[in-house]
Amino acid sequence: MSIETSLTYQKKFFSDFTDAWHKKSRYRLYQGIDATAENLRLDIEEAPGYILAYDKSAQAELHDFLQIGLIDFLRQHIPFFEVNDQGVVYFGNWYHRRDFGHINVILRAITQSTDEQRKILPQLEAFSDDPDHYLDRQLDAMRKEVYRDVDSLHTQIDNLEAEAAPVRDQPTQGGSGFRGLLKNFIDPSDDDDAAPSSRTSSADASQLKARFDKEKLAADDTFDKRKRELEVSAAITRYEYQAVMNTYSSVAEFENVLANLKDDFMQSLKVEGGRTHA
Repeated sequence: MSIETSLTYQKKFFSDFTDAWHKKSRYRLYQGIDATAENLRLDIEEAPGYILAYDKSAQAELHDFLQIGLIDFLRQHIPFFEVNDQGVVYFGNWYHRRDFGHINVILRAITQSTDEQRKILPQLEAFSDDPDHYLDRQLDAMRKEVYRDVDSLHTQIDNLEAEAAPVRDQPTQGGSGFRGLLKNFIDPSDDDDAAPSSRTSSADASQLKARFDKEKLAADDTFDKRKRELEVSAAITRYEYQAVMNTYSSVAEFENVLANLKDDFMQSLKVEGGRTHA
């Protein structure tokens, strides 16, 4: 591209972008942003800065104008989403509703920046697999985690008791009559040698039992608290799932709508013909 051709292109581009701004055509403004990013191989979020000579005030004005249109579209496009004027997206209007994410005006998407936001879709997927047993599966998994150390101690106690049982239950060899007297006469220390080992096993078992009782109490308390948290979380997920299923045929369809948010938004602007305020 020659210098004259390049300058002519830029002159036309900025003339068109200026006209789109004057006519408040969101469709044409987005077209200009997309073309700039593609032609200059820029990250699309850098394109408005380039177009507006990195004027922060001008970029903020453009952002706010475009945001109004995207918020209006999203409120209609996904009716169970609550979107405030700052672009924060909430899932539903019920108590304990969750923060789903924040709209990115230039990307024309909902971005999720926290772990809590990113958990929502996987939880909906898991719930949709088996709604009736969703909470039970979570409780079972949590129970195994919370009681892992307690179960290990219980196994150790059982093993110690199993090892000690033959010693306690074994009949005394030669403990009576002539053979017993002869055995005691020949090696009277045998019974004394066995006593320390038995006492050691008993002491170990007592220590393990004390640890078991202490950790069991702590695990019970943790389980009760986390059970309540899981019950509340499962109830919220159920509300979200019902909202999705009242609008779409499946969670997968809902996820597809989210993935195609930009295309659907641009198509809606195009249908309006790029008119003023479109």
